[in-house]
Amino acid sequence: MKQADLTSTEKQELLTKLKHELSELEQQIESIHQRSAPVQLDQQAVGRVSRIDAIQQQQMAQAGEVLMQRHLLRIKQILLEPEEYGFCLECGESIGLGRLTIHPIAELCIQCQSEAENS
Repeated sequence: MKQADLTSTEKQELLTKLKHELSELEQQIESIHQRSAPVQLDQQAVGRVSRIDAIQQQQMAQAGEVLMQRHLLRIKQILLEPEEYGFCLECGESIGLGRLTIHPIAELCIQCQSEAENS
């Protein structure tokens, strides 16, 4: 089903939303960097279970940071090439306002995304 192309106002609103999200992501990544200091190995200063818990939290924060970095890069790509925004990378059709409102960094239309997930 072909989606209507975004109007310039709709596109501008989505890009403004992405700029705001970019700023928030940069702050979150900075916060993760501050919290992911190396874990102390001195068993007398920190108990073994607490140290293991700290290491696990550090690893989860690092995994979250990787996802945030990918998200950040996609937003920067969109902002560098706004004329390409809103069109499916696979078929070239409009992604549609509804999908972009829910998932502003979507690269594929619903049909192409479904085909990609089923193959």
